[in-house]
This record gives sequence, structure tokens and C-alpha cells, in this order.
Amino acid sequence: MVALATQILEQRIVRKVLSTEPQLTFTVEVRYHPEDNGYSAECFEMDAVAWGDTYEEAVENLLDAMIGLAEVIVEDAKLYPHLPEPLLPYGQFILSLGSEEKLRKVLGL
Repeated sequence: MVALATQILEQRIVRKVLSTEPQLTFTVEVRYHPEDNGYSAECFEMDAVAWGDTYEEAVENLLDAMIGLAEVIVEDAKLYPHLPEPLLPYGQFILSLGSEEKLRKVLGL
């Protein structure tokens, strides 16, 4: 029997949340960078980017970045209600999930 070792080099997941108004799309890409021996993770709609030495670390850092960004977006919307914030529905949805694990599940990570 041959033992196989595998490594994720690139993963792109697109998820649409149908239960929100407006419906939200999340596009997440995780990519291995051999020149840096690490992974980048990005959520395009949230303009959130993270880095990690491993796939899992990059994903964890991205989830943290998305939650932190969501907190800032929602707080800024309260402080400055007269300013339009196109990411507010994303921020509100992410915070409504209540945990990093639920966000991970929604994103398919």
C-alpha cells in the first residue's frame, strides 16, 4: 500500500446566503504561496485578507479578520448613521451568527 500525502494548493468557495435581505454572496479563496511557504486567505466581498504558515492558520486568521471587520462596520454605522455603508448587511449577518465556528460553516471552511 502506498501512503499519499496531499496539500491544498488553492481553494475557492462561493456561497450565497438566501435567508438575508439582500441575499449575500461570500467568495473565499485560500492559496498556497511556495515562495513564501505559507497561505493567503481572502474574502473578496469583505475586503478581508489573512496569512498563515498553514492552511488552517490562514483560515483561522481570515475568520478573525472578518469578525473584527464586521464589528467595526456595525459600530461605525451606529456612530455615523448618515454615511452609507455597503458592507453593513455583511457585518450584521456575520455578527448575528455569534461564533467563529458558525461563520466557518456558512463559508464552507
